[in-house]
Amino acid sequence: MIATPPPTQENAHCRSCRFWRRRRVQDEADDWGECRRMPPALPEVDDERLVVAGVWPFTKAADWCGEWEQAPSG
Repeated sequence: MIATPPPTQENAHCRSCRFWRRRRVQDEADDWGECRRMPPALPEVDDERLVVAGVWPFTKAADWCGEWEQAPSG
């Protein structure tokens, strides 16, 4: 199912959000990036031998949410 933007922000997609960072890849068709709106989440790990690193959620450029803010121009 493809989500459509909220009616109050016609172009409020991740690609135009100030908190979204496109991931660096070779393929121009790749439209995935990281949402940097909140601090990275730490996964729950019970094994003390593993290194735990925080991760930001990955979203597609056309996704949207209620936290969207226009990216500064420039």
